[in-house]
Amino acid sequence: MFKKKLLTLSLGLLLCGIVSGTAGAAPQFKNNKELAAYFWDQIFNEHHTAVIDELTGDTYIQHSPGFKDGKQAFKEGIAGFLKEFPESTAEIKHLGADGDLVFIHNHIKLNAKDRGQAAVDIFRVENGKIVEHWDVIQDIPEKAENTNTMF
Repeated sequence: MFKKKLLTLSLGLLLCGIVSGTAGAAPQFKNNKELAAYFWDQIFNEHHTAVIDELTGDTYIQHSPGFKDGKQAFKEGIAGFLKEFPESTAEIKHLGADGDLVFIHNHIKLNAKDRGQAAVDIFRVENGKIVEHWDVIQDIPEKAENTNTMF
């Protein structure tokens, strides 16, 4: 359901850009949650890394230990990940915001057969740009000790 809403939002924003003659310009968002959800979908589902140039600040602070600080380092790291895992997806399961922070609880899969990982990514937004990122990631086990899902 959320994925359909996100797709509708993305298509609507794209059409608004085309109609207004600003195609190629970063879309305008009502709030930080919309910005982060669009950013997430463009990178991890559409595999469009150009959105990193459009929606991250010049100063990009990275707390994920697998990436270096900076916009360019983030873009290069993501490009490498997407090249290695071209079928990867990351479905947003929960989305929330508190002030300038946006939280995305998501299901990452490297391919259709992958059980995947549950992850929480946190973005700090400043002046309409993502300027800081944290994440925690947990493998989805084959068998759980309870009947609840991780989502």
